[in-house]
Amino acid sequence: MVSTNHNDEFLTNTLMHILDLSWRISRYSPAMKPFIRFSKQTEDIYKQGKVTARNLFWDFDYSLQRILLGIVNAIATPEQLNNSCIERWKVNLTQLHTTKQRKLEESIKSGNPYQFYYTKRDEFIFKRIKPKSRFLYLGCGSGTECLNYANQGYNVVGIDTDFELVSVANDWAEHLSLPFDAICMDAIMLGFSQRVFDSFLLEFYGYQTSLSQTLALQKNLADVLSDGGMGFIVASRKKYPSYWFLGASYYKIPMVNWLSKQCLLDFYFSQHDGCEEQLNYGLYWRTHTTDSLSAELSYCFDVVECIYEKHDHRYVICVVKRKENQDLTQSSEENFEVYGVEKIHLNLNNTSIQGLLNQTESICDLLESHEKSVSQFFDENDSIEGKNPITSVQIELSGFIELLMSVFKVLPVQES
Repeated sequence: MVSTNHNDEFLTNTLMHILDLSWRISRYSPAMKPFIRFSKQTEDIYKQGKVTARNLFWDFDYSLQRILLGIVNAIATPEQLNNSCIERWKVNLTQLHTTKQRKLEESIKSGNPYQFYYTKRDEFIFKRIKPKSRFLYLGCGSGTECLNYANQGYNVVGIDTDFELVSVANDWAEHLSLPFDAICMDAIMLGFSQRVFDSFLLEFYGYQTSLSQTLALQKNLADVLSDGGMGFIVASRKKYPSYWFLGASYYKIPMVNWLSKQCLLDFYFSQHDGCEEQLNYGLYWRTHTTDSLSAELSYCFDVVECIYEKHDHRYVICVVKRKENQDLTQSSEENFEVYGVEKIHLNLNNTSIQGLLNQTESICDLLESHEKSVSQFFDENDSIEGKNPITSVQIELSGFIELLMSVFKVLPVQES
């Protein structure tokens, strides 16, 4: 294994480079997966009849993310990864503050009424909490979701570690005169009184990079939830990047429509969901099933229900209540039963790490280049009726596949 005696600057730069590559893989792979799947160069690979080989190429983006996480596990502690993810998260949200501030100024100037939008998840929660509840929203960002809840009559407090986002969230609450306050606070170190909230919503469970963080988060949430109160905890299932673009995309409608059909193949042909660690969009995520999430949360909570969201297959949501008469102050990690996760451990040295990162960088460059070619095809064709993008877009994939095969050689051998 790689020595962890790196200087801080080297380690920080390497971690941020890995998370940047993770973001790029997530960003560019949606438009390219269909071309990898159906290209002539992959026919021989699929004909080999090896389950492992086929899965690698159906899930090449997922496999790359797992390799990157394997490198992280070899060179850094969970705490060091967590600090890098915090910085990466800020980079991911840089544009959000500017956008929300601009929209606020436009709203004040125009005087037009604010448009509230509610999701199926919101409706799910509204049916289960009492009117005018004291509601805690963890990870409030610029406050959009909190404003929605406040508009329904709930007394909302939102927390986030990004001061600029918290500031613009409070400006929006003041502009709309809604019962919502945003506070700059870390969910791992909540500063509220006990039993102060009737309900809460946490949508980033599984982002915690260590057992101690997970344990602290559960304890804090249980501590602030009132007796009889209800909490809602959302975790991720295994992520398939070709599904993500459906949430928000700059692609033209014909391209989105074409890709939306292809993304369903991820669920049909990929490995089954599991409780796993992975990277995606430059962040650490621990994916869950309903069983694993229920088991993990049962330490501090009574689980009321735990389901996969029917309207969005990316998530599992768990409804919890605080365990009555349970003293968590003396609890320790030793008696915290954690649902097992599959980890990839790579045998690497400093040279092979740099080589893998260089190869992954080349893969990202090719993804970016090919994505532009595919986007250009759809930009130039408002309708693709009678045309097949697979054959109409001239893309040479042999070099790309060779890079994938060379990187995948570091994966532990699995039984077919």
